[in-house]
Amino acid sequence: MFLAARGLSDIEVDCDVCGEAVPIMCDAGLISQALLNVLKNAGEAVAARVAATPSPPGRIRVQLIEDPTSITFEIQDNGLGLPTKNRDRLAEPYVTTREKGTGLGLAIVKRICEEHGGELLLGDADPLPGAPPGAVSGAKVMLRFARHSLSDKLQQTRSAQSTLATA
Repeated sequence: MFLAARGLSDIEVDCDVCGEAVPIMCDAGLISQALLNVLKNAGEAVAARVAATPSPPGRIRVQLIEDPTSITFEIQDNGLGLPTKNRDRLAEPYVTTREKGTGLGLAIVKRICEEHGGELLLGDADPLPGAPPGAVSGAKVMLRFARHSLSDKLQQTRSAQSTLATA
């Protein structure tokens, strides 16, 4: 997260993931890839919005939210926001709203989440203080994992890999 935030030069990135370590059993490389894809999208959306409307300054907030049943990575930005039409299709391969986009970023994120027993949720960012009612203030992307699913899925994957290796 730190390295990704440093790459977003003119965007303020707030990371609320500090504190006690939250142990989860997962493929760290894949989860990192998913988070980097979402941060890259957020950075591009913020940069596009700031180019058109410089105020307020670009901002991305990353939070780790825990409860007894799940662990959620929540990324909110004050960029262009997500389209309401066909929003549910944005995580399908080759579906994009960007001129130069491939439509693979969110599809990869969704696949990684599902492989870890989780889900990808797309929505509107929480309204900024003082914003008029109904104003969209960017995007909210959540990668939610059930606590038991992370270890169960990883165990199943390791078991399958072990079976393949001995066959």
